[in-house]
Amino acid sequence: MNTPFADGILNALTGAGTGRDPRSYNAYFFRRLSDYEIEATYRASWLCRKGIDKPATEMVRERRNWQADADQIRKLEALERKLDLWNKLKRAEILRGLGGAAMVMWIGNDRPDAPINPDSPGKLRSLHVWHKSRLTLGPMRTDPADEWYGYPTFYTLNTGGRLPVNIHPSRVIAFRGDPIPDIRGGSWEEQFWGDSKVQTVLDAVQNSDTAQNGFAALIKDARNRRIGIPGMTQMAATADGERILSARMKAMALGESMFGVTFYDSGDGTKGGETIEDRQMTWAGIPDINNNYLGMVCGAFDMPATVMLGKSPDGQNATGASDIELWHKTIKARQDLDLRPCIDQLDVVLVPTALGAPDGDVWWEFAPLSTPSEKEEAETFKATADAMDKVRTSGAIPDEAFAKGYQNLLSEKGWIPGLDGALAEIPPDERFGLNASNDDDTNEEDPSALQAGQRVAANDAATWLADASPRPLYVQRKLLNAADLIAWAKDNGFDTTLPASDMHVTILYSRSPVDPMKMGRAWSEDEKGQITVRPGGPRVIERLGENAVVLRFAAPDLEWRHREMIEAGGSHDWPEYAPHITISYGVPADIDLDALKPFNGVLRFGPEIFEALDLDWKQKVSEE
Repeated sequence: MNTPFADGILNALTGAGTGRDPRSYNAYFFRRLSDYEIEATYRASWLCRKGIDKPATEMVRERRNWQADADQIRKLEALERKLDLWNKLKRAEILRGLGGAAMVMWIGNDRPDAPINPDSPGKLRSLHVWHKSRLTLGPMRTDPADEWYGYPTFYTLNTGGRLPVNIHPSRVIAFRGDPIPDIRGGSWEEQFWGDSKVQTVLDAVQNSDTAQNGFAALIKDARNRRIGIPGMTQMAATADGERILSARMKAMALGESMFGVTFYDSGDGTKGGETIEDRQMTWAGIPDINNNYLGMVCGAFDMPATVMLGKSPDGQNATGASDIELWHKTIKARQDLDLRPCIDQLDVVLVPTALGAPDGDVWWEFAPLSTPSEKEEAETFKATADAMDKVRTSGAIPDEAFAKGYQNLLSEKGWIPGLDGALAEIPPDERFGLNASNDDDTNEEDPSALQAGQRVAANDAATWLADASPRPLYVQRKLLNAADLIAWAKDNGFDTTLPASDMHVTILYSRSPVDPMKMGRAWSEDEKGQITVRPGGPRVIERLGENAVVLRFAAPDLEWRHREMIEAGGSHDWPEYAPHITISYGVPADIDLDALKPFNGVLRFGPEIFEALDLDWKQKVSEE
């Protein structure tokens, strides 16, 4: 026996899902709106007009950011202004919402029915946007191998005053409406252009407009006054009575308007007087009904009420921030899925017209829809700078490539005004950190705290560096705040320490001969050539070598700089490089260094000092 199956719920008591269910007689039907009905709805209903216009405006209001040379960007943007591109894109998007539109490119003196040659597309002279009703579609291209498969063989433009013009589809940018599912077929033009947005939202818009208009009609009845006049029927039956009644009403209205009171005949005890009743209309529930209908319209247009109505949302602690964020995501999706393909088709001709030839290295992105606050911009800049610093210290990108990329990033973001012009004045070797200038004066106060850009040593380094032939090399950075470390050491039981002038961090101790001029310079140093290790992080007090007690600390910048020098030909006596500062050579062996809490403050190091390697340095060590 076959068991029948059906999707849905059955309830014998309520009739749900059975023949007694009233819903079983529901049915949807489709009536395609005419262009006249679509236009009338758009022009007569502010809700419909805003629902169509607002997304179109949002999609183009910030335009796009070109990724190209400054001169190329200037030429591209100049041509966009000449063509009035973004206003025309907005118009095309509005007409897309009303059922479809076409932007026609007029190129040089080419035949409009000829395809565009992408390698030599000609000069773009002008752009024109027309509603789909101005165009007749030729037969559909049915060859799957055809570049324009699914498009018309040609468009016929009917402008009214001229003979019809046939135009090749490569010259027509089609802004098509909502896609129609290919289920029941339909005409070729209907399938190509799709549905108007008005077709989908019409019921919601009409319901809301009807509710608002109905409520507006009730406002005049907000205060309803009824006046009872004895014998009014008999009085109105005669001409004299009608005249008296009219004069009475005028007098009553005049008295109320002048004095804010109503005068009426209260009778004389033997006959009844006039009676006046005031009725106040109750609006309870009507605003909620109107708001619900408005909410349906917003849902139909996929637009938050914050945007549609221009007001803050109702509800506890509601700010509208989440609504705006979701709205921007919706617009971004429409930009990428609907508008970008249209602009890409246009750029095949626009870019060569502006630049003189196609350029595959020129590209663009839509500009952000929202502008961050100064605080948000500062936080983004800091996070980006920290991330770029980690990329640099990883060693994954060569210095020159990293410098170029970082400078481009700063230029694109606009974080440093005038950066492009300033960098253009610097020779490439210095701009990308390959060599450093050496024309600053030495700091007169402290020979070890050198000015930015210098590569000199404390022991007559200017003479030593004059000859750049390979030789054993020692590179160090003096600890500028050595007094802080000495004070910590004395507080923790150190009897003596190295003098402040001798405290340093070694960058390179190379017994192998190396050309000092090939060492370049550190990327992480500031404008004075200094490097700062921030407070905290991994630190330890330990013995190193025979009897040195040192402060070891984590410093990726120094580690990367050391590795850079090794790659340039330097050598190192230890299996790995460990940044450290020697505190003392005279600490007794029985002191428990593990019990000491390491110095945790900031470490500020001066510029790099290049010196000839002194193998007898131990003989010169003294403490105080």
